[in-house]
Amino acid sequence: MESTSVEISPDGEFAIHSSHDGVVKIWETATSSLRNEYKPSSHLSSSCSCLSWCPKQKTTGTPKRKRRRSNKSDVGQAISDLDLVAIGTVSGSIILYSVVKGEIHSQLTDGHSDRVNSVVWYPESNSLYSCSSDKQIIQWEVTSSTIKHKWQGDKGAVHSLCKCSSKHLLSAGRTIKLWDLANKHLLKTFTGHATEVFRMVHIPGGVNDNVENSYFLSAAMNDRLVNAWHIDMESKDKNAITAFSLSDEPVSMQTSSHEKAIVLVVVTKCGKALIFEHTLNGKLKKPLLPKVTIQIASDCGKGEVPRPIQILAAYVCDEEDHKLILVHGNHLKPTFEKVAYSTSEPEMCLVREDPMKSVYKKETSVSKVKTPDVSKEMTLLVPGQMAPSLPTQEQTTRRKRKTSVGEMTMEQRLSAISLEKPKTGPSQPPRADTLVTLLVQGLQSQDSQMLNSVLRNRDKRLIDNTLRKLPVQLVIPLVKELTRRMHAQAASASPNVAWMKSVLSVHTSYLMTFPEIVDAFSSLYQMMDARVNMLSRLSRLKGKVDVMLSQIQAQTKEEHGASQEPLLQFEEESSEEEDEDLEVMAIGPGASDSEQDNWEDLSEDNSDMEMQEEMNGKG
Repeated sequence: MESTSVEISPDGEFAIHSSHDGVVKIWETATSSLRNEYKPSSHLSSSCSCLSWCPKQKTTGTPKRKRRRSNKSDVGQAISDLDLVAIGTVSGSIILYSVVKGEIHSQLTDGHSDRVNSVVWYPESNSLYSCSSDKQIIQWEVTSSTIKHKWQGDKGAVHSLCKCSSKHLLSAGRTIKLWDLANKHLLKTFTGHATEVFRMVHIPGGVNDNVENSYFLSAAMNDRLVNAWHIDMESKDKNAITAFSLSDEPVSMQTSSHEKAIVLVVVTKCGKALIFEHTLNGKLKKPLLPKVTIQIASDCGKGEVPRPIQILAAYVCDEEDHKLILVHGNHLKPTFEKVAYSTSEPEMCLVREDPMKSVYKKETSVSKVKTPDVSKEMTLLVPGQMAPSLPTQEQTTRRKRKTSVGEMTMEQRLSAISLEKPKTGPSQPPRADTLVTLLVQGLQSQDSQMLNSVLRNRDKRLIDNTLRKLPVQLVIPLVKELTRRMHAQAASASPNVAWMKSVLSVHTSYLMTFPEIVDAFSSLYQMMDARVNMLSRLSRLKGKVDVMLSQIQAQTKEEHGASQEPLLQFEEESSEEEDEDLEVMAIGPGASDSEQDNWEDLSEDNSDMEMQEEMNGKG
């Protein structure tokens, strides 16, 4: 987890923050002014990974000669007076920076081989404990900058440490372990969280620096619960006794005790401060809800929508009067403000000036020349050219002076003697094949309408041209915006997929150098895997359904095959036409009309003769 939160000193006087480029800045909380600024020589290759203030030892009213018993105590007292800050780096080294001196006090090197995740101070023993992603926990001697002890803290990376007494230490990766610092033995293991625990806070409950019957809180990455644990050596219970419910992922948390109850202040990723009040005295089944929720919004005029202002850190400065130190704005110029809260008002919204807006003062006149006021009753006896005149925006037509050949440059001479006349108009019309301006403005202002007008385009050429001219610092915000849109609705993900594909092809070289590329695309991977999980089964089911439909269609064709219309139909001619053809064939195809008539007369005469002969025979 990158160190982007602001860490406030135990007395609430200073605040420190390290940006991603390794520059460490220290502010005074009372005046919101920059106290010191430290830039290590290797700040680009070895940026800051964690910060830890050295707690000040409590001084008593005894004289100095009675308190100065040994050289070791003198050194510890001197270290506590330097206001040291331990700065863990990605390379594995630790820098001890003195706020009083404004320079480096010492460096702890050759200990860890990977990034330092957490540092905790033990000023009474002049020691410093650190954990790293190389699975090791190291005890450092602060005065000599040497290693006293080193042991393996977990099977995986160790992400956080917490001091629970002068003889005990809590370490956490995903599980939480309690160590005995005398012999470096493991005393107890707690279940922890499903993700990496990045912060733990101890709540004293024992007597005389005894760890028994005390409590501690733990917060993990991507987990919206802060768990509370009870340290009981005799009990075998390893689970949390209660939990505090959050509206978003935690960024930082700080505790303070008020009478018998604890006050827990958690700053979430969305920029809100959640305040809990609870007395730890047993197990609870349901998570606790915050008593007070604080958020800050910007002031705006009519018709404008107020914008939320990020809360960077919170510190309880007065438990009795219920007062907090809120750090809000941005990391370049944070604002420190004391705010009083009340449990009777569960929702608090503070209206403050937006730090992102710059104040511009517009001049009332075009020029700084001021014309004196002249009364109409007065008469001026001066030339008119001496009176001051206001500048006008009208173009004055002046006659250009002819330049001689000797005053012309070589380029002007060559262009003058050139036979080709220069083109006066544009050679080609302006191109409008990119939407990079609208895309940049939409990403910076988070304007949904402007982003919709750009990201709904599906022209591949337009998408590629836009992304080629997109600044590289806006590639990751574009990826996050596309991922958010693809999570919303699957039906509208088609144009977003085209944009995401073009981003991966155009900006591959930049994405390979981005250190958080896995975290940026993890949610996209999970969403794509979830959506294509049933694709193989659905494709097999579709194939089976197609086979069944083809068989059903083939059977229906066979059943109705007899009733199909014939391809060819033959019709026979009538009997009258056949008789006429036979007569024509008897007469002969070559006979004329007269011969046919004679043939008919002969046939009639023969019939009459046959009838007469029959009658004679009968008589």
